[in-house]
Amino acid sequence: MAKKILVIEDTNEVRENIAEILETEGFEVFKAENGEIGISMADKVQPDLILCDIMMPGKDGYEVLEELRKKVLTSTTPFIFLTAKNTREDLRRGMALGADDYISKPFTIDELMTSVNTRLKKAEEFKKRSEEKLEELTRNLGMPVASVIHEPLRAIIGFSQMVMTEYPNMEKPEIAELMSLVYKAGLKLNKIVRKTMLFYELEALTYKTRDVEDLKKTGCENPSEIIKRSAQQIATNMNRSEDLFIVVDANVKARISCEHLKTIVDELVENALLYSPRRSHVKVVAGADHHRLYITVNDEGIGMTEKQIASIGAFTQFNKEFNQQEGLGLGLTLVKNILNIFGGEYQINSTPGVGTTIKVSIPVA
Repeated sequence: MAKKILVIEDTNEVRENIAEILETEGFEVFKAENGEIGISMADKVQPDLILCDIMMPGKDGYEVLEELRKKVLTSTTPFIFLTAKNTREDLRRGMALGADDYISKPFTIDELMTSVNTRLKKAEEFKKRSEEKLEELTRNLGMPVASVIHEPLRAIIGFSQMVMTEYPNMEKPEIAELMSLVYKAGLKLNKIVRKTMLFYELEALTYKTRDVEDLKKTGCENPSEIIKRSAQQIATNMNRSEDLFIVVDANVKARISCEHLKTIVDELVENALLYSPRRSHVKVVAGADHHRLYITVNDEGIGMTEKQIASIGAFTQFNKEFNQQEGLGLGLTLVKNILNIFGGEYQINSTPGVGTTIKVSIPVA
């Protein structure tokens, strides 16, 4: 499939000459006579590369570049300036905005094609590296998942087999007890699968700019209710309701989907309860200003070292001897990845043997 190149140039003769050269070289060319049309066309055709004049009426080349770099779909599109100006100040300004190269007018066919082919090659190499990273992630995911699902799967098979073979000799209470164990193992397996799938989805979004753009347009109208309900449900599930304290006052619209906000709260609260002893306090505090929603989760648990905080990543389960059964250790990585997608931030303060405080912030609409 031919690479798509967008040419934004207000001089008709120059625009047509460039288009003719590129078409002769086998590229699919789109033409725009000014910056406004160029921006609109870039959104529609999603070109593989953009050639743009600097000095144009209306929006000049700098404004075009600045606006396109703010859009997810064109934030990394190779961008080459066409310019009669070639001062150090102009070069510095363009590079600061994210330009990839300059071609000074007048230019030869060789100069044009060398710049275009070089930038397309670099973009292709970046795309290839990204795909290889995702493929490596997919391959590496298999081993830890297989290891973690073994325990609940073995429980489901074992208890089910026991009921099937011993059914005629068993009392109803015995059957009910075994089926309860099967049910709990199934819930645990389902939880592992859901977390793993979400991890896959979030990692894949790193390379799917259109999906990220769509997600950023979503919002959560009532974060206070989501935060309270999610925290309380996690504490109830872990039989720690009496240890949870919640203070929430966040009457804003958060620039995050309610589903992803719930995941953040679920993981932070579960992590705090999991790594703190019973009858110790876990506090959830949420508030907001005109710019951001803030959520703080504090526990009085085993804490983390600076090295452990720095190594937060997929399948890193800290202090396994404290809680072997929890498996993947994906929680904080999921939180981190979600915040990256929605423009959020997080901060961890922790002292081993004393406790951990995690504060996250999310933009508001």
